[in-house]
Amino acid sequence: MSCRFDKNKTLKEKIASAVKSKHTRKTYRGVNVGCHITEKDVEDLGNSGANLMRLSTPVCTFMQLEAPYNYNETAFQKLDSVLDWGEKYGVDVIIDPHRYPGTMHKWTMLGNDPFFNDFKYHDILIEFWKKLAKQCASHGSVVAGYDLLNEPQVDVDMPLNTPKDLNLLYKKLTKAIREVDTIHTIVYALPRIYNEKTKVMQGYHKGIEIMDIPLDDNICIETHTYMPMPFTHQNIWEEGEYVPYPTTIDGITWDRAYLEKEQKELIAFSQKHPNIPILVGEFSCPRWTGQDGIRYLTDVIEIAEKHNWSWAYHAFRENHVWDPEMNITNRNDSTQIVNAPRWELLKTYFKKNKK
Repeated sequence: MSCRFDKNKTLKEKIASAVKSKHTRKTYRGVNVGCHITEKDVEDLGNSGANLMRLSTPVCTFMQLEAPYNYNETAFQKLDSVLDWGEKYGVDVIIDPHRYPGTMHKWTMLGNDPFFNDFKYHDILIEFWKKLAKQCASHGSVVAGYDLLNEPQVDVDMPLNTPKDLNLLYKKLTKAIREVDTIHTIVYALPRIYNEKTKVMQGYHKGIEIMDIPLDDNICIETHTYMPMPFTHQNIWEEGEYVPYPTTIDGITWDRAYLEKEQKELIAFSQKHPNIPILVGEFSCPRWTGQDGIRYLTDVIEIAEKHNWSWAYHAFRENHVWDPEMNITNRNDSTQIVNAPRWELLKTYFKKNKK
């Protein structure tokens, strides 16, 4: 998807004009992808109607996770290739590095990560984002956003002006990025909130209540939907009793109505701030949950569509657990299937991207 520019404008003005005209009118419907994605994969995504890929790189990080924290230049080169493919096939890219020095888990951030206990990791992150944003500043609207953190976790009494202060970190990162790129969208991931006294962990939607959003006119708020986890993460690591959907857990019936009720804080924020986009950056359930899985995905998407939120399914050709092109009942069958039910469901919604 090439950008048509006015020859009388400077390069910066051209990029800014293209990005603004495109993103102010756009709802994204797409998928998460991993760093091993190929040009053929992106071409297939473009043909499916998807207009977004959230590129996550926890297995091929942009820098070493241990000192001296050298940059992995091949990862930056791969990013350039993915951006080129995205522009070629009409699929924009949210850049999600996903993992940094000071984080212990490959797929998420933990409240007890060293990252949240030493400002040196914040400084490392700031320098990284300066480098990445400087590299991407010359790219046009194919860069859908800079996804600063993946699934941060904070305490309910998050101490201010400490390494645990997520709002402080977001403000520092925003300032650093805007020094080299004033054009592209900055994505702020909502955190999980943990209450040590009650031992209760609240999901990402609740995180909006502790956010002190940086003053910037080109931002996006990101949430993830993996609730209820007894359904969305069942039998991934070990076999257990099957949990259906809809389902009743601890006296609560999880269905579309309750899923929406659980997101009431974020819905209220979205209604109050209609000019701040909301992205459901990840949502899924194991592919072998069959028609229950289809119902669940439909409910999550319908809630997002109702509130005009963008969304990205997790994940496309990245892991057989979630792959939408595979069998929806047989866990052991990981062959790619033409017109697989889960992929057909997603493509039905991708059609809305052409309107």
